[in-house]
Amino acid sequence: MTVRDWAIVAGALFWGVLVVMLCLLVMRAMKLLDSVIGTVGRVTDETVPILRGVTDTVAGVNVELARVDTIVAGVQSITSTTDRIVGVVHAILANPLIKAAAVAAGTAKAARALRD
Repeated sequence: MTVRDWAIVAGALFWGVLVVMLCLLVMRAMKLLDSVIGTVGRVTDETVPILRGVTDTVAGVNVELARVDTIVAGVQSITSTTDRIVGVVHAILANPLIKAAAVAAGTAKAARALRD
């Protein structure tokens, strides 16, 4: 065998070892990919029911918020009605009470003046 033959054999061995190493690397990558796919599948299997539960909970919360909105609207209506009633009562009673207080003060001052 000549040097050229040995160089060809060495090159063939080098490429053979390189191909085997690359095959091993690809096999490890495939195992890792299978493991990742399995993990993603398990996570999906566990997460989907949780998300469905969250969806149901959010739907329930939305129903309750609609009820609270109805209650708040009722309270706002009651508050505005009460404000109007207080305004009417104030308008009706304030002026006569002020006049009665003025008359009482005037009467008390006149009574004091007559006593003196």
